Amino acid sequence: MSAQDARAQRLARLAAQVDWSKVIDPYTREQYGPEVMAGLWATDRITADRTCTNLHCAANGDGSSVRVAAAEILPLLVEAALDPEVTVRFEILRTIADIAGTGNTAPTAKVDRILEGKWRPTVDATWPAAWEQAAEGLLPLLDDGDDIIRAGAVGALAQSAAHADSLITCFRTRFDNEPDLWLAGRLVLGVGELARHATQRREEALAWLRHRMTVGGKGAEPDIDQEIDAWIAWDEEICHDVRLQAVEALCSALPEHSDPLYAPVTIDALLASSTATVYPPVQYYVPQVDVITEADQRLGADLPGRLALRPRAAAPRRHHRARGRPQDRGVPGLPLALRRTRTPPSCGRVRGRRTSGAPRPRSAGACHVRSAARPWAGLVATDLTAAGEPHELGREHAILRLSRMGDDRCVPLLTELLAARGNFASSPTGSPDRG
Repeated sequence: MSAQDARAQRLARLAAQVDWSKVIDPYTREQYGPEVMAGLWATDRITADRTCTNLHCAANGDGSSVRVAAAEILPLLVEAALDPEVTVRFEILRTIADIAGTGNTAPTAKVDRILEGKWRPTVDATWPAAWEQAAEGLLPLLDDGDDIIRAGAVGALAQSAAHADSLITCFRTRFDNEPDLWLAGRLVLGVGELARHATQRREEALAWLRHRMTVGGKGAEPDIDQEIDAWIAWDEEICHDVRLQAVEALCSALPEHSDPLYAPVTIDALLASSTATVYPPVQYYVPQVDVITEADQRLGADLPGRLALRPRAAAPRRHHRARGRPQDRGVPGLPLALRRTRTPPSCGRVRGRRTSGAPRPRSAGACHVRSAARPWAGLVATDLTAAGEPHELGREHAILRLSRMGDDRCVPLLTELLAARGNFASSPTGSPDRG
C-alpha cells in the first residue's frame, strides 16, 4: 500500500469518527460534512484557508465560547497540522490555539452588565478531555523544520492547561538551545501563559521569567579583526535579550500584579538595538509602533518611568535620521506615544481659555485637542509611502491607524485599497489586526 493510500484510509477513519451533525456554522446554520477533509488538504491554498476559517467559526463562533463542534473536529485539525503537505498548517495551529485559549478563559470571563443574567460564555463539556488528549499530538511540531510551524505549535501548546507543568520544563529547555531570537521570545511568552495554569512549577516559571528580565543579551560584539577568538565565542553563545517578552509574560501570568521593575526594563529593552532588528515572519508581523504602544500600556500608572525615555530617545532618533533609515524609527517614535501620558500644550491652552472668561463651545476645544494629537498622526502618516515603510502590510497598518484616529490623510489610499480588493481580508495574515 502506498503512503498516499495509507493516508486516505487514515483520514477516512477520522472522518467516520466525527458526528457531523454537530459541525454547524452558528450563524448561517450551514452543516458541514466529510467534504471539509478535501478542503483542508486541498493544494489550492485559498480553498484550504477558507475551509479552515469555516471550521474555526463552527468551533469557536465569535471567539467567546467553545462550541460542541470543537471536540468533534479537533482530531482532524491535529492530523492536518502534522501533515507537511497541508498548505495552511500555521492557520490550523492558530485555530487550535484560539479554541483552547477560549476554553481556558470563558469560564471566568466577565460579561457586560447589560448581558448579566442573560448570557455568558460557555465551554462544551466534551472539550477539556478532548484537548488534553490531543495536545500531546502536537509535541512533534516543536521540532518541525519550519520556524513558523514551531511558533504555531508553541502558541497552541501554551494553552494546554492540563500539561502546563511538563511544558514549562520543555519550553525552558528549548529556549536554552534556540538560536533564533524571535522564536526564543515566543517560548518566553509561552512560559508566561503556562504559568497561569501550572501547579507544581508555577513559582519556578515566575522566577525564571523574572531572571530573563535582567539578562540584556550577550554584550557588545568584539572586533572580528582584533579579537577573532573572542568574536567566535561571542557568535556561538546563545544568550538572547528577551526582556520585553519576559515583562509581557509576567503581566500575563500575574495580571493583578504590578512590578516597579517593569518600567525601567521595558525602556531599556525598547532602546536596545536587538529589539529593533528582530524581523518576525509575516504571519506575526506587527508594526514596531504597535509593539511600543502595547508595551507602554502595560506600564500602567508608572508615568515617571514611561516619561524617563523621552530624553534618552533623542540621540537614537538623530542617529537613525543621520543614517537615512526612516524605516528604523520605530523605537525613537516612543516619545510621541508617551505624549498620551501628559497634558499636551494645546490642551493646556484650551483649559486656560475655558477657565478665564466666557465658556467656549465644546467643538472649539475639540479642535485644539485634535491638533495636539497631530504629531502622533504625523508619525504614522510617514508610513503611508514605500519610502517610509517598505513593507506593504506595514503601509496597510498605517492606513488603518490613521482611520481610527480620524485623520483624513488615510482617505485616498483607503479608497484605492478598497476599490482594488474590497476589504483588508486578503492581506497575508488575513487581517491587519494582530492575531
